[in-house]
Amino acid sequence: MKVAPPPVGPPTAFAGPWEPIEAELGVTLPQDYKDFARLYGSGSFFETVGIHLPTAQSRHIRLVHEARVICDDLRTLDNLPHALWPEPGGLLPFGKTNYGDYLCWLTRGRPANWGVVVWGRGFLTFEAFDCDLTSFLAGLATGEILPEEFPDGLLPCDQPFAPYAP
Repeated sequence: MKVAPPPVGPPTAFAGPWEPIEAELGVTLPQDYKDFARLYGSGSFFETVGIHLPTAQSRHIRLVHEARVICDDLRTLDNLPHALWPEPGGLLPFGKTNYGDYLCWLTRGRPANWGVVVWGRGFLTFEAFDCDLTSFLAGLATGEILPEEFPDGLLPCDQPFAPYAP
């Protein structure tokens, strides 16, 4: 929140209920993601990174819909290094970039301990980060994290987070 302040009164924020979404996914979602959805709503980080939300107006940024679409897309690849949702411990997509990269949780262990995995469309690689969603976004904002597939000119950015209009 320090490096990318949330909007005041985000128009597309989601505060729950979480139970129906988690039942449909078959997993309990991380608390930092729930806090993110409540504080930020739908939008874009650095004009590049979008996080899927449960009730987004567009199905292309709706969490459950996109998890299905992206996992179906990834299943077409050979020699995946990780299982895919809904398999236990598999990758569960939660966002994407304007460049076609997918952001996923590696759903091993407790949700608070899920790491972030970036699937880079350009080189068809999986890059793992040992941090949660909000730490990943903060690392992008400070320059401490820069996935191989992300553009070098990601920062600086005049508006780290821009909410989508409802």
